[in-house]
This record gives sequence, C-alpha cells and structure tokens, in this order.
Amino acid sequence: MRVHVDAERPNPRKLQPAVEALKKGQVIVYPTDTGYAFGCAMSSVKGIAAIRRLKGLDERSHKPLTMIVGGLAEVGKFGVMSNTHFRVIRRILPGPYTLVLQATGDVPKSMHNRHHEVGLRVPDHLVCKLLLDELGEPLLTGSVTPYEDATPELEEAEALERQHAREVSVVVDVGPLWPDPSTVLRLIDDEIEVLREGKGDFRP
Repeated sequence: MRVHVDAERPNPRKLQPAVEALKKGQVIVYPTDTGYAFGCAMSSVKGIAAIRRLKGLDERSHKPLTMIVGGLAEVGKFGVMSNTHFRVIRRILPGPYTLVLQATGDVPKSMHNRHHEVGLRVPDHLVCKLLLDELGEPLLTGSVTPYEDATPELEEAEALERQHAREVSVVVDVGPLWPDPSTVLRLIDDEIEVLREGKGDFRP
C-alpha cells in the first residue's frame, strides 16, 4: 500500500495507514532528511528482525542498528552522553547526523551491536516528527540504499513498493528523493570520531 503525503505540510490523517502498520509491528518505508528509509516500532521484535534481514545485518555485526527519536531528551534516554557530547549534540540536532553512543538499559538488546552501542537520529523532517508523535515510541530505521558504498540513485516510492512488496506493508510517498547519507559520529568516552562523512557538515 502506498500513501501520498505532502512533505512540507503532512496531514496526520493521511499518515494513519503507516501508523497502524507500525502499531501492528510491521515494516514501512518513509521519508527522512537523508532519503527513504525502512522503519518499524522499537518494540517490534518481528520488525527489528525484518529490518536486519533487509539490511543484511546479523546480531554479531559491528554496525549498530539506528533509531529515530524526537529530541535531545530521548537521545539521553537511550544513549550515554558525557557533558562534552551533550554540548556537541545540542548544536547539531535536529539534522542529518547518526550518533553512535553506548546504549542504555532502555534500548532493546536486539538493537545492540556486539559493543553494546546504538545509533540515534533526530531528523529535520516533518513526516518523521509526525510518525513519532502518532506512534508514541521511537522508530527503528535503516536507509533503503542496499549497500553503503553503492552509487546513489534517485529513490521513487512506487519502485520501492514493487521491490519490497513482501516485506513492507506501507510506503509513505512524498515524491522522488535523492539519497544523501547522514554523517555518522561515534561518541564514546568523551571522544568524537567521524565514522562517515555525509550530509551533515560536522565541525568539532
């Protein structure tokens, strides 16, 4: 199922099929500030397993799974932040950044990597914000780009619906998007490491 939504003025009513799918533990495709992404509710064990399969990540992977949260308070709820990290994070969010932090006890163990880390994002995108508000919990997320080093291609919702018809229940269509990966920062023990340079222009 594909639902058409205005990215600039999203209507909560039009997003309801996606919200209902998330509440049932299903996987959706939705737009972010870095392109289209797979998403499921953080509480959905079935959804997390499905996104792991879609992204080709097993539980021994060094790459943590990433979740979308609503703001700085939730970043602190799910990731361990030092004062130095807090000042940096406050400056760059919301925006096209993925923060790799030590996971707190509130993060499902199925989302950890082998180092007990988790990725956190606060996208600057109204559809993401509305989905979070309507769902009432964080979204597990993963870009629809099949490989990190793949050549970027224009992402079209209709093609994504056909390609992932078996795994995805609802596609939120805001029109074609050009993927621009997030900048990935690892913030552990007061250190800040740039794991991937992307859309976010990070300056320490």
